[in-house]
Amino acid sequence: MNVFSKERLLKDVMQCSKIEGIDPLDVAERLSKMAAIGVTPEGGITRYPYTKEEREVKEVFRGWMESIGLEVHVDPIGNLFGRLIGENPELPVVMTGSHLDTVPNGGAFDGALGCLSSLMAIEAIIKQGLKPQRTIELAVFVDEEGARFKNGIFGSRAMMGEVTAEQLKNFSDADGITLEEAMKEQGYLPGQILLGKRRAEDIFAFLELHIEQGKILENEEKNIGIVNGIAGPSWRTFTFLGNTDHAGNTPMHMRKDTVTAAAEFILGVEKLPRTFSPTAVATVGRMNVFPNGTNIIAGKTEVVVDARDIHVDKRDELLEAITQLAHEIAQARELEVKVESGISIPPVMVPDSIQSMIARAAERHGLSTRTLPSGAGHDAMILGKYVPSGMIFVPSHKGKSHSPEEWTSLPDCVNGIVVMKEVLFELANQN
Repeated sequence: MNVFSKERLLKDVMQCSKIEGIDPLDVAERLSKMAAIGVTPEGGITRYPYTKEEREVKEVFRGWMESIGLEVHVDPIGNLFGRLIGENPELPVVMTGSHLDTVPNGGAFDGALGCLSSLMAIEAIIKQGLKPQRTIELAVFVDEEGARFKNGIFGSRAMMGEVTAEQLKNFSDADGITLEEAMKEQGYLPGQILLGKRRAEDIFAFLELHIEQGKILENEEKNIGIVNGIAGPSWRTFTFLGNTDHAGNTPMHMRKDTVTAAAEFILGVEKLPRTFSPTAVATVGRMNVFPNGTNIIAGKTEVVVDARDIHVDKRDELLEAITQLAHEIAQARELEVKVESGISIPPVMVPDSIQSMIARAAERHGLSTRTLPSGAGHDAMILGKYVPSGMIFVPSHKGKSHSPEEWTSLPDCVNGIVVMKEVLFELANQN
């Protein structure tokens, strides 16, 4: 049975904000319909890109877009768009949206609530008879999670021209099906990927709502998170090299044990971020020990560090300090250490003007706010490289995400839609 429950969602319906054009029952109904697509035996949701589950949920969502009068189209790789034409359609559009694909056995809110919030915010604008000057365009990006092809935030990157048709052959799923083949099987046209490219000058701004995927808003009892920046991850692999020896016959003082060096290093990494920036984080989520035997002193241990911050200079200073720590530990233990750089994605700062719009919208409706960074990557991180982009966070219960336990209450969902509607309309009427 799906962990998501419509009955649980409706439990707090009487606490929902009241605003013309936004019906909490519609929010619950639509979230429930999406949550029923791709249900796993464990109670979560799996909707990989270019599968029947993803196609089904996108067909449902397309129907909702058409039902409120949006002009709908799909680009050559499966990004889905719906446009509310503005009074001055020649102006650059205000874009909003998120994604409908999931991680394996994921939750009902990650991505899906972002798409639904954009839809229902536009619907409220229509129902209230408001006339935006700019066209408001809803984007449902394909393959944000990267769960199937290990090629995340794909749809938004492709839309901004960062992906070529030739590159699609380089990514395969667990069954050996390439990204290109999967697209063709679904009827898309990977060879025409660049026909879906959008010019930055044609997009005035981008706005995305997302669940926080953390505990700050809930713990501080705040309604709305105002994202001030999206942290850019940078990875480095540290390989400690010593001697592989017998665990029983090598005295402790004669060992060159790379596992103990790695352990000291990992504990040191944990302490460093706060000395550089209050928003910096560093994580060791992967370690490989060679030869990985119970009765063997390991002569080689790899440790991969993920460092992030919204301030690129502080993040890079942190990485240099982590690298220096690795060399100091290796020298003290008479080991070698090799350092290899991995991905490095620049962080994106949210313009103060968009942060202020979110704050004002929340205040008008009596909603409390908290400014915070996004440690996770989102489609807004890609758009933010090219156009002014902002993010609205709503609380995640116990910080749970990427699991069946993912939960955001109906009042929090509705609060997010209310703020989204206000900010979208304000952006759409800016000169």
